[in-house]
Amino acid sequence: MKRNRIILSLLWILSVVGISFYGGPVTYGFFIMMTMIPVLSYGYLFAVRFRFSIYQRLEGKTFVSNHAIPFYFTLQNEDWFAFASVRVHFYSDFSSVLDLKDGEECELLPEDEITRDTTLICKYRGTYMVGIRSVEITDFLRLFRMTYKNPEPLEVTINPQTVTLAELRSINLSRVLSREYPAGRSVPDLTVRDYIPGDDRRRIHWKATARTNQLMTRLETGEEQQNISIILSTCRYSSKQAEYLPTENRMLEIALALSRYFVLQGIPVRAYHRADTPVDTAVNDNASFASYYELLCRISFFPTEKDKLLFDSLCSAESVLSGRAAFLILARWTAAAEDFVRLLNANGVSVVVYLVSDSSADLPNGLTLPRTEIVTVSPDVKLEEVL
Repeated sequence: MKRNRIILSLLWILSVVGISFYGGPVTYGFFIMMTMIPVLSYGYLFAVRFRFSIYQRLEGKTFVSNHAIPFYFTLQNEDWFAFASVRVHFYSDFSSVLDLKDGEECELLPEDEITRDTTLICKYRGTYMVGIRSVEITDFLRLFRMTYKNPEPLEVTINPQTVTLAELRSINLSRVLSREYPAGRSVPDLTVRDYIPGDDRRRIHWKATARTNQLMTRLETGEEQQNISIILSTCRYSSKQAEYLPTENRMLEIALALSRYFVLQGIPVRAYHRADTPVDTAVNDNASFASYYELLCRISFFPTEKDKLLFDSLCSAESVLSGRAAFLILARWTAAAEDFVRLLNANGVSVVVYLVSDSSADLPNGLTLPRTEIVTVSPDVKLEEVL
């Protein structure tokens, strides 16, 4: 294209020299032709721009990430003149179109069309544009190029996928689930619950009763809570969609994969996150897991949300402090996270932190916690390879 412009410029200069020194109808005709070529080329591009037709369709608007989505589109020329060069560019940040090259050149003859019935893959959970992003057209002489956005883009809502794990390879699960109590504290003094009429009055925990101003009773052997806590941060640390979508998608996938794994193992789960207020969800079977999945599909991450608000609300949650283990899913390690982990460790709770980040600046350096494992997870690798 650059070469053609140079040639046209030289010919135009030659025509100007001709009319300046020689004149005559041929020379003037040549000058007019060289002058009109760029005007006609631009006019042709505008004609194609406003007459070119794009039709694209998806079967629905809500899908699951990394699942094949049928995608259909047609490029159509309904006029009497040909479209010399058409290139279609797709939204590629969060989705990909299979079997098609982005920017592949094609020519549309009069009354001609190009139809593609293919597949679209969306990478991340969220709401964003997919399909044809823009169209690039070129004139016959390849002097100029015009690119314009598709006036009718496709917007989709993508839900997180559920990965079923055969095992947790990132941790030693048997060691994590071993419940240890702090030195100097007996099991009955550590594990109490609200008094229920009919309980043996000899098991009333008077110190806990005085502290809470309501009757509390010691748990019997075997009555200790055995659930696992899954704690999901909903804090957004970036305003750029290309940065926060992969991280948030991976955090939701981890929460779903862990809860699904423990449901299949018959281990009860209590899942926690914040949506303006703390949300506590029991995940014990397939039905409750389905409800939890629907809840995470609707969850929102906020830049104003602070992990400290969530951790503070859980500091007095007996189901967390007396559980077997806690799994924290974070996008960034903070002082509030460290304080909360130390509190859990002090109560004998094992902690596994899944830190979703590619940045080494987000990782805790030189940190020693007795019953804590920190697993870094990249937003872009396969979940089965890191969990």
